[in-house]
Amino acid sequence: MKKRIINSLLAATLTGSMMAGMVVPCFAEDKGNGGSITVLVESGSPAEALANNTAADFEKETGCKVVIDAVAYTGMYDKLSTEIKAGQAAHDVACMDFVWLAAFADAIEPITGADTSDFLPTLEESGTIDGNLLGYPMWVNSKILIYRKDLIPEDKVPKTWDEYKALAEELKTDDMYGTTVFGSGTDAVCSFLDFACQAGAEGLVYDKDGNVNITDQAYVDALNFMVEMANADYSPTDSLATAATESQELFTNGKVAMQLNWSHQYPAAVAALGADKVGCAPMIGGSAGIGATTGPWYESVMKNSENKDMALKYVEYMYDHNADYMNETLKIAGRTSVYEESAKEAGNEHTQAVLDTLGAAQTQPRPMVTTWSQVEEVLVGVVESCLGGADVEETLAAAKDEIEAIGK
Repeated sequence: MKKRIINSLLAATLTGSMMAGMVVPCFAEDKGNGGSITVLVESGSPAEALANNTAADFEKETGCKVVIDAVAYTGMYDKLSTEIKAGQAAHDVACMDFVWLAAFADAIEPITGADTSDFLPTLEESGTIDGNLLGYPMWVNSKILIYRKDLIPEDKVPKTWDEYKALAEELKTDDMYGTTVFGSGTDAVCSFLDFACQAGAEGLVYDKDGNVNITDQAYVDALNFMVEMANADYSPTDSLATAATESQELFTNGKVAMQLNWSHQYPAAVAALGADKVGCAPMIGGSAGIGATTGPWYESVMKNSENKDMALKYVEYMYDHNADYMNETLKIAGRTSVYEESAKEAGNEHTQAVLDTLGAAQTQPRPMVTTWSQVEEVLVGVVESCLGGADVEETLAAAKDEIEAIGK
């Protein structure tokens, strides 16, 4: 019965006699048929802006209407999880934070035959599970050094932990701190993992064999570095209440001379203070060199989509328009060619800093485990406890037991 209905609808479409308002799946060869796909995006994000800006062009090109469902970040995971468990196909395409991919891998249609040669460094690796590429990259972010170039000459821009600490001390005045330390929430975890990369961690939280490795010396060194800076008089006393937003506010208000913050904060700082006062450079390096943990997003096709062919065309279309993300608020993207070209333009210097940071051998993604949200909560507690005075090695040992109990 269902098959006869579908055949009837297709026949009606082809003869032009389909009733107004009736929707059938989109087909590239049958433009203007009134079909649609629904795309989940984060509200207020560059993804929402670009989806809105390109929807009409995509419909003109394919005949397929794009319905945009904008949801706050905190609600996106739960919304996807609910519809997947129910076996529903509410969304044909979903924009996903990299850390969700492992949890939703079985519900995502793998991308086959994709040309990944222009993916920014780390993006093919962080988007692939069990050999399956689970989406096209939208953008990737990493922390870089953002500094007051009217106070720091180019030949004094720090490249190592020791240079960074020494310069922070030198720049401290009664009215300005040398730097900040992220001790609050998930930004604190990313900073901790950044420094672990720089100290020589091989695999973040888990080693190549899947064993929890946070008691390794790299993690001890990373936490000790954070504790030392947080306790120094060149950083604000409220590190436990400081994350990316608070650090950026201090920087743009002239209260901090330099910060290790997400790259998208650079254009915002330039807008606030002027290009003559703000500079940027790659992330600093520890004993193992430059390293950082990455923050990529992917655009994925859901397996339950009833318009899968058109959904695949849509994610390819959006990847082709990846350069347009540089016109949005955060000025970040996911293609090497986009960053190389953008770096030539004044105001986009952060893209070269990101390229250099992503290209470093110690830069690596967070672990692709289904329990990441629980693991991350443990790591938040680790940073907060150590900045609050707890013994670093004892805290890491206890956290290792917790993470092993959580599982992957």
